[in-house]
Amino acid sequence: MSTSLRNPLRPFLAAAAAIALLPLTACSVVNQSFGDAWSVTYQVVVDRPQDVELTEVAVEGAEKRGASPEVTDLGSQTALASSGGEGALWEREVIVLAGDDARVSATPPSGSIATCRVMIDGTREIATATSEAPGEPVTCKVVTPAFD
Repeated sequence: MSTSLRNPLRPFLAAAAAIALLPLTACSVVNQSFGDAWSVTYQVVVDRPQDVELTEVAVEGAEKRGASPEVTDLGSQTALASSGGEGALWEREVIVLAGDDARVSATPPSGSIATCRVMIDGTREIATATSEAPGEPVTCKVVTPAFD
């Protein structure tokens, strides 16, 4: 005959652990919902005057206010030719809390150079980078500034 001994404190310890973690989770949710946040625009421009496929596209941020920030792998994305023939442009907007990382990366087609930009509020450029060689990936990563 087998007798199972149960620790009578187990349910209380589990409840205490959950209560201890609640403020950390609540603070994170409050900060994501009400903390200082930037509207971040990521751009990748390719030096070809026609539509091109970017590969390995990834962005960091939240899709909307209050959502948890994450790195999102977008796979292949199309950069559209500009009307002026300066190159092809792909862009995406996300929300990034002040003081958090903003990052975009992409790989242009072979034979093409790509330049990425990170802009806050659609106008203020805070990072830029250009691929080192044709067909090589480009990454822009920067910590967003604090609000003034």
